[in-house]
Amino acid sequence: MQFEHIQFTLGFRQALDHGIDYRDYQKVDRLPEGIPLMAIAGVWGDYSDIRCLFIDPDGQTYRRHISGRAGRYVIRELDLNAKELQVGQVLVVLKDCRST
Repeated sequence: MQFEHIQFTLGFRQALDHGIDYRDYQKVDRLPEGIPLMAIAGVWGDYSDIRCLFIDPDGQTYRRHISGRAGRYVIRELDLNAKELQVGQVLVVLKDCRST
């Protein structure tokens, strides 16, 4: 999949200029496990939150809202700072082996 933008984090208007409108993406509290997900963009809500957008091989889109502080916007299930993601990067959430 080709993207017109090269920077992962975008403002809402920048995202719209690139044809990215996250409002129709499935909002999830946790990304699905075991499915390769391609990073599309991180759209800033303001400087305390970011909406991370992903797509799976079947074309299903996901929106994961991340609140941050001190420059860290950690996607817990990936153990990654959203600001460090790259456009087109493929990630897989591994099954959580911790007991509850």
